Amino acid sequence: MSDTKVKLEKVEEHRKKWLPGGDKTAIDKQHGRGKLTAWERIQRLFDPGTFHEIGLWTQAMKTGFDIDDRELPRDAVIAGYGKVNGRTVYSYAHDFTVLAGTQSMIQNSKVARAMEQAMEEGIPMVGMIDSGAIRIHDLFGRNGFKVPVRGSPVGGGGGFMYYPPLMSGVVPHISLMLGPCYAGSAYSPIMADFVIMRRNIAFMSVASPPILKAVTFRDVTEEEIGGALLHSTVTGSNDLLVESDEEAIDASKRLLSFLPSNWRDKPPVVNTGDDPNRADEHLLDLVPADVSQPYDMHKVIASIVDKGDFFELQALYAPSMIIGFGRLAGKTVGIVANNPAAGDGCLDVYTGDKQARFIRFCDCFNIPIITLVDSPGFLPSLEQEQHRDGLERNAAKPVFAICEATTPRITVYIRRCWGAARLVMGTERMGVDAVYTWPSADIRVEGYERAADALYKGELAAAEHPEELRRQYMQQVHQKYASAYHLAGIQGADDIIDPRRTRPILINTLERLSQKMEHWEKLGPGPARPWRKHSLIPL
Repeated sequence: MSDTKVKLEKVEEHRKKWLPGGDKTAIDKQHGRGKLTAWERIQRLFDPGTFHEIGLWTQAMKTGFDIDDRELPRDAVIAGYGKVNGRTVYSYAHDFTVLAGTQSMIQNSKVARAMEQAMEEGIPMVGMIDSGAIRIHDLFGRNGFKVPVRGSPVGGGGGFMYYPPLMSGVVPHISLMLGPCYAGSAYSPIMADFVIMRRNIAFMSVASPPILKAVTFRDVTEEEIGGALLHSTVTGSNDLLVESDEEAIDASKRLLSFLPSNWRDKPPVVNTGDDPNRADEHLLDLVPADVSQPYDMHKVIASIVDKGDFFELQALYAPSMIIGFGRLAGKTVGIVANNPAAGDGCLDVYTGDKQARFIRFCDCFNIPIITLVDSPGFLPSLEQEQHRDGLERNAAKPVFAICEATTPRITVYIRRCWGAARLVMGTERMGVDAVYTWPSADIRVEGYERAADALYKGELAAAEHPEELRRQYMQQVHQKYASAYHLAGIQGADDIIDPRRTRPILINTLERLSQKMEHWEKLGPGPARPWRKHSLIPL
């Protein structure tokens, strides 16, 4: 046998040994927690036989401590690329079976390199986080062992923090939180476009419970300060709550199916088998005529998109606002909708942030946005006005995002659009490309009472029975100025449409607007936009 063959056999022997990650005891412990190993996660994410690992042979840097004598395969992270549903995707996965997946300079350098390559090559990134935070040995390595790697000192975040902001808007970036994530290790994955967290297993916080106790003398649990449910319902930091590793990985694959590989690409077109001309009789009776009666906007969305398939995001956070992806004639669209079944569809400090971020993502990747409107606007509230997050600042975010966007935007008035809702949900004066209204639309720039008082102030002052006359004037104002006819009459809507034909009308309009996008790609946007470094959304 030749010397080369002998060496190759040795390479394959090492490869086979290091492939699973840690030793059997560590792997059994990982399985005992109901978690997959890093290698098993990679295998589930990628199409069989397509994954190519980068950096299998990577070794931890020497620190001068006893861990230098331990075998640490890959320095506790798998990185590489492969096919997900036939499309190339980069990924990294922390390996908790190797020194609890703790982050070292070498490990972070591997992750940063994968991000850099994904960005340069226009390929989406999926990160799978399961790490016991920064490796202390790296931080306190003895003199003579702190060697810089890729321009960053040992223990520093370096490119691990640098590349997520650079990738933003260039390629889709998804973080799967499948274990603990504390302090500095949480800053990078939270900068992804989407976060998927596993209930009762994933935790994300700046400080750990022991550190909080040392400072505040308070006992807290991981769930209280950084649990997946907390981030799904209270902080809005999590987009999707799942129950298992398998569910998280499968959800990321489904999410990727709606997204382009990069900002210059287009999302995959899927033959769903749903008739583009399909009309839905059910929509005629779905929305109550009484504006005080709620209904679930999810049912409207399900009737419009292909096969009723809607991928909702942040469903547990600010539920009066719905965001997510669907398809129309096989092409991806972003859906933004008020939900009268939750908080009467009211807008607040939380809906503004949720809506604006989603709109900006869709605009980054040229995904058309469909807005379905039924909201009484902002509910007057002292608590909201005094909110520490700033109601006005958060209310301005979606307005800013809509006006800044260049992707095709279509607004459909389903029922109510009262007060500031018209601005937050988008109008033709804000650059929305097409506006349609159902006959049931009730558009109120101002409340009837205040409008009647202002318009007929003299008549009411001179009336013998002002209250009765006031009611008559209020009814007149409603009939004359709040109807779909008035909106269309002042060019506030392009057409009053049959609710049953909402789907085919949207598909037809998007086909028209696709020409706009092709024109822009060749000649640049039509409306004058000044050159600038970047805009400053009211964060």
